[in-house]
Amino acid sequence: MNVPTSQFSVEEDPFFAEDLRQMAKAPNYRRWQFSMISPYVKGKVLEVGGGIGNFTADLAGIAESVVSIEPNFSCYSQLVKRVESLPNVTTLNIAAESLHQHMPPDYQADTLICMNVLEHIQQDASALRIFVRLLKTGGKLILLVPAAPAVFGRIDQRLGHYRRYSKNGLKSVLIESGLDPETIRYFNFVGLCGWWWNAKFAPREKQSDAQIHFFDRFLVPWLSVAERILPAPIGQSLLAVGKKLKPVAPT
Repeated sequence: MNVPTSQFSVEEDPFFAEDLRQMAKAPNYRRWQFSMISPYVKGKVLEVGGGIGNFTADLAGIAESVVSIEPNFSCYSQLVKRVESLPNVTTLNIAAESLHQHMPPDYQADTLICMNVLEHIQQDASALRIFVRLLKTGGKLILLVPAAPAVFGRIDQRLGHYRRYSKNGLKSVLIESGLDPETIRYFNFVGLCGWWWNAKFAPREKQSDAQIHFFDRFLVPWLSVAERILPAPIGQSLLAVGKKLKPVAPT
């Protein structure tokens, strides 16, 4: 297992907010990501890892209600400011692993969204079981996780990633958690090439603003169309949608 390297805890590390602010400067990429998850979003939404709110307001626009949790203090303060005018959004400054301890006993979400979060959790299978318990039967869990374990590098470590996922590995952990994997697909083939370069050749612990700007402005517009027509054989990320088929007893 690859252990994250940071002098800060998840709650205190300012790097997470800096990374999310950096990605907020890539509007085309953000819209592309949201277009991939929005068809599965409905009803009461539980967003695990709201970050600085890059997707929360968009979710609020198509959901009945949104509960967004975020453990990092710096991210959470920005999340609150971002959604304070939205009456159907509730925010909680808690970690995913303790989520079930803070939600009302009868709370059941129609949709649970976990974008670029599961890789930060050491016991990912245990966390998924908690998520599934908070879903209605028939509800859906939407995951976006980093793919291709072979390109795990210094940026992953600095971001606090414990792992990158293979397609089969992600499918297995979903099934073990009580979900029926309806969709598992690779996403962002070109981004994987950049991540591979940064992991193997560039001594970086953060993404490059120039790389992100070039990718967002010149590559995402055609790449998003190309992958809609012809699914990527491999990519920087995996998008998964799992359906809860039956009630799950507490463990």
